[in-house]
Amino acid sequence: FVEIPNLPQKKASAVIVDCRISMEAINTLHNLGICVYTTQRISSLYDAVCAHPDMAFFHVGGNLFISSEEGKSTLLKIPGIEIREGRSKLKSTYPGDIAYNAARAGNFLIHNFKYTDPCILSASEDLIRVQVNQGYAKCSVCVVSDRAIITSDMGIAKKCDTFGIDVLKTDDSDILLKGVSHGFFGGATGKIAQDILAVNGNIKTHRDSDKIEEFCDKYGVKIISLHNGAIYDIGTVFCVKEG
Repeated sequence: FVEIPNLPQKKASAVIVDCRISMEAINTLHNLGICVYTTQRISSLYDAVCAHPDMAFFHVGGNLFISSEEGKSTLLKIPGIEIREGRSKLKSTYPGDIAYNAARAGNFLIHNFKYTDPCILSASEDLIRVQVNQGYAKCSVCVVSDRAIITSDMGIAKKCDTFGIDVLKTDDSDILLKGVSHGFFGGATGKIAQDILAVNGNIKTHRDSDKIEEFCDKYGVKIISLHNGAIYDIGTVFCVKEG
């Protein structure tokens, strides 16, 4: 299992993705030797995010996950996993849907802690807490390194900067998410190796693609586009196993 969430040190061997991901993207991951686990829809969430892994559970590190009651069925597919059920019941409207959507970047935990599931807070006591107003923190944050992120959220960008985190501020207008005006780059991406960031779509369709590629290159990270269409938010390419 990946010891530090969102930051695999070796090539991914297993990821969790939204069950509605395209077959082209799945085939790309399979061709990279990655086992793909797909989520099950959660009826209490609205359709746009009902199968997003980052809405259903939080990776503490190693084989330990804090999960909503509804998210456990997805995690149970993965041998060797340890699941602790969170206290928060997912609801269809904000902020009742964000309890598990905290973002971890290295030793930092980023979220609106007013709404974070208590089990996540107790399991992450050793992390530095970065309080932000944005409840969809993991959706909004693409983790590039333990001290570097990409986000479109100005509040997250400003607050993370005060903690010495290198931030690339981008525009998420080009990220598709059916049923809402747009998705998030964080939700459309995920690292699948120490030096590879997977993007669910063609990075060149993003208006800030040059800036994103340059920022990633600064940290020795290259981008792989999982399919050739527009970038689509799938609630993170959620790497769980490596090596």
